[in-house]
Amino acid sequence: MTATIVDKTLLVAPQAKKAPESPTLVRVAREAGVGPFTQLGQILSLKAKGTKLRPNEYYDFQVYDKRLTAAQRAEFIGVKASTDLSAKMSPDTLPVMGKFLSNKVMLTNTLKSFGVPTTRTQAVAHKDRAFGDIPALRTEDEVMRFLKQDAVYPIFAKPLWGSLSEGSACFERLDDDGETLHLSNGKSIPLADMAREIVADYSKKGFLFQSTVKQHSAMTDLAGPALGSIRTVTVVEEEGKARVLYALWKIPSPKAMSDNFWQDGSMLAKIDLETGEVLGVRRGTGPDTTYPETHPVSGKPFKGFRLPHFDLLKETAEKAHMLFPYIGCLGWDIGMSEDGPVIVECNTKPFHTLYQLATGEGVMNPRFAKVFRNVIAYQTRRAKNSKDEAREAKKQSIRGG
Repeated sequence: MTATIVDKTLLVAPQAKKAPESPTLVRVAREAGVGPFTQLGQILSLKAKGTKLRPNEYYDFQVYDKRLTAAQRAEFIGVKASTDLSAKMSPDTLPVMGKFLSNKVMLTNTLKSFGVPTTRTQAVAHKDRAFGDIPALRTEDEVMRFLKQDAVYPIFAKPLWGSLSEGSACFERLDDDGETLHLSNGKSIPLADMAREIVADYSKKGFLFQSTVKQHSAMTDLAGPALGSIRTVTVVEEEGKARVLYALWKIPSPKAMSDNFWQDGSMLAKIDLETGEVLGVRRGTGPDTTYPETHPVSGKPFKGFRLPHFDLLKETAEKAHMLFPYIGCLGWDIGMSEDGPVIVECNTKPFHTLYQLATGEGVMNPRFAKVFRNVIAYQTRRAKNSKDEAREAKKQSIRGG
């Protein structure tokens, strides 16, 4: 029987946000000049318009901002509406292909086989599955043996399935005594405790040990060594062509091992799609939102910084999407190495809410709404044609038999 672990080292996902409390309402009234009854009226009005914005999302995205018109407020959507939008853009493929692409081993090996730059998986801890030539670790002892003898550090460790960076950690090195694991956030943990936590919590669904992406020196000089991936959202709205719709730079908190925005101190940068230039940075949500002009550690300015290899990043994302053209919209997390982009993960249901947090603009703005309509129309038409062809082929088979 495996011992219960009380203190977790691997990152724990954030708890679901509760409905805003009265102090938030009062604070917005005081600081933003929007009265409590106006706030409540806007929340109810947006709900009636089908935005599926929860009250906490209304505040997180600062939809109460007086500079927004009623039409602009209605362009914001909640997580639920974002998920529904993804389903509409992939009417016949998302249930099956979504599971395939969400499997991080399957994704990276597929990309690698087609020459798309991606991360390398060194081993997988899994209770009963095999992964070809990739070592499969079944027990705590096997996890410890791998981390002592075969692992190439640094390693980014994370669940085979999942999102929000839950269960992740960056293993910087193993101590000379071979018994202490050092993490990139400065913390240390006995190797045996880490192996126990991995097997107890994740061996049923799988846990990856991947080589880290060494970030481009220009980005490291500005924002520190923790990898800040570039969320690159692509769409297929016509046959044979994928294109980038928008890109955001997820800048990690100086204390974090990953770049997920919900971690305290993490930032989001709005990126010019033509040049790769940082147009602005936001930190926090709702009334706590700030707009840092310089990085809190390096002191270097954000605005005007250009992401290196940006044209190649867009080309790589589009090339990757065309391997799966029957999914209408995909979100790629791409690390930028010295040599160019490296795909880390794929999101089959991109959180368009990140765009809203980064830019202060609703994702259903006129520019994007038109694109989403085009994607839905094309993918729906293609799915219908595919079903018609399958039915005709079945009829021909029966006649031929």
